[in-house]
Amino acid sequence: MRFSGRELFQLAVAVLALSGALTLLYVLPLLRGGLPVDLLAFLFVASLVAVGTGVGLHEIAHKAVAQRYGHWAEFRYYPLGLLLAFVFAFMGFIYGAPGATIVAGNVRPDENGKISAAGPATNLVLAGGFLALGLALEGAVTTLNAVFLVYAIATSAAFMNLILAGFNMIPFLPFDGAKVWAWNKPAYLGIIAAVLGLFGFGVTRGLFL
Repeated sequence: MRFSGRELFQLAVAVLALSGALTLLYVLPLLRGGLPVDLLAFLFVASLVAVGTGVGLHEIAHKAVAQRYGHWAEFRYYPLGLLLAFVFAFMGFIYGAPGATIVAGNVRPDENGKISAAGPATNLVLAGGFLALGLALEGAVTTLNAVFLVYAIATSAAFMNLILAGFNMIPFLPFDGAKVWAWNKPAYLGIIAAVLGLFGFGVTRGLFL
């Protein structure tokens, strides 16, 4: 896979900025009682894992499939979207429009559908892996021990990946879901079913903090 320096820089900025906004969302309700530095560091690490996998690998998956078909593809950040992430974090919820992978060339509809499906499908695989890790650690969790920290990071990353997969499968442009729906409706419905199934499993097992 081929990356330009500009692309790597913009992807890193997008991931770090969105991680910062997510950390801010977690931190604001805790400020009145004072915020230990170690807790702040943990929240940022948890956010970085969630965003790095949920956004970073999602975009890289788009790029990998596009390049496999011989197309130029690079991530470009969206500065206004990153700024709005901080604005909305101050308002108590997260909004992420960090950027997108731009694909150029004569892209066939089926290729476009597969390129678009690669991102949410990657989120699903990651969510499944993080949920499995959470289940494996569940019995060893006690308050604020090291296992709990890993468990919390894994389950928050699973949650973030499922939210991003579902959000990106909205069947209207410019979301991935519109292109997947146009290409292959059974594939679209399969991804939606997997998102709902994993999310329901996580909720019923109490894995989402």
